[in-house]
Amino acid sequence: MMDYFERVIRLKDMEVWDIRFGKAIYRMFILDENRATESKDLNLSPNEQVFEEDLRENLITVKVYSEQPVKAAHITLIDQFSKQLTDHVALAHCDVVLTFYTGKIDDALKEIFKAIYQLEFEQLPLQHLSHFNQDFINITPP
Repeated sequence: MMDYFERVIRLKDMEVWDIRFGKAIYRMFILDENRATESKDLNLSPNEQVFEEDLRENLITVKVYSEQPVKAAHITLIDQFSKQLTDHVALAHCDVVLTFYTGKIDDALKEIFKAIYQLEFEQLPLQHLSHFNQDFINITPP
C-alpha cells in the first residue's frame, strides 16, 4: 500500500511525483515524448516482435528512480498509479512505457530537466513553483 505521494512539478510535457512505501522512496517522471512510438521504446524481450501498425502515434514514458532496487511488491502498485495519472490521455493512440532505474532521485530530476529543457532545475524561478500548473513559464524543449 502506498503511504505517500506528492507531485513535485507539473509542466506541459512532464510531471514529477515522489512516492513512498514505508521507507522506500521513488521519484516518478511522466514524460510526453510528443512523437510516435518506435519498437525500441517498448522494452521488448529478444523473442518479442511488434508490428508497425500496432505502434501508436504518441509515446508517454514513465521513468521511476529509486536509490535502492525497486521492491517486487511495489512494481504493480507503481504501474497502477502511473496508469491512473495517464488515464486522461487517449490511450488508444498512446503507448505508456514504464521503466525502473536505480540512482539518486535528486540527480535524476536535475539530469532529466537539463536533458529536456537545457536548463538547470535550480534556474527555475521559485515564484513559478507556487502555482498549480507551471505551464505558463513557457519552458519548451528545443
